[in-house]
Amino acid sequence: MTPLLRLALVSAPILLIACPAAEAHEGGLDRNGCHYDRSNGNYHCHKEVPPNPDTRAVAKKSRDNVCHDASSPNYRQLRYFISYRDMDACLASGGREYRH
Repeated sequence: MTPLLRLALVSAPILLIACPAAEAHEGGLDRNGCHYDRSNGNYHCHKEVPPNPDTRAVAKKSRDNVCHDASSPNYRQLRYFISYRDMDACLASGGREYRH
């Protein structure tokens, strides 16, 4: 057996163990094409969705999982968001409040 082949046979199992597999996760996506991944503790997006046309929503949850109302400086600039009837509903959905 050549030294190169021996190295390949020894290295392959080590690489398989050392490299974590890509893991799929459960959970549906919200209207932003995102979801909260509780196992990793983050909110992230998987697909692009069209901008939300409800520009006058009382509360908007951004793709960063932040709830904004009209007092937020980012409120008018948000294009990708989920509309809520009030801030309490947005926060109850898992969003966090915008901090000035």
